[in-house]
Amino acid sequence: MASARFALFLLLILPSDALAAEHCVDVQAKKGWQQMSLPEGRIGKIGYSGSWSVINGQAAPVGPRGYSGQSAQKLGPLFGYKYDQAYAFGEMLVRDQAGRIVPFAEFAALAINSRDPAGTYAFRINDKDIALWDNAGAIRVCISMR
Repeated sequence: MASARFALFLLLILPSDALAAEHCVDVQAKKGWQQMSLPEGRIGKIGYSGSWSVINGQAAPVGPRGYSGQSAQKLGPLFGYKYDQAYAFGEMLVRDQAGRIVPFAEFAALAINSRDPAGTYAFRINDKDIALWDNAGAIRVCISMR
């Protein structure tokens, strides 16, 4: 009985975000598609941390938006090694359960407003499989469900 009262007490004093379940995946730059499954519910928050590089020691580490400006221009001659030519080198790509591929920023904007984001998603760096060997780093993606 005392434990039930204590649990009820915690439910009343803790903010609702404290009851959210967090789902995380460390997306490695040296690997292809890496999966994360989300349960039914609503997304409360999507976040990331870390960085990666498409050429360890030669291209500076970047976040999920990939290379831009002069850094992207220097990588220009290697454009054939991008997994998807429509997006920046080093950008994080996300594939949904229907097979659609979008950049991480677009995924985050769409998923947070989705009525039911449940399903399996896959994440990767925008670099072809044959070019993953010289990559470095990882970006941790965490999604809080409420």
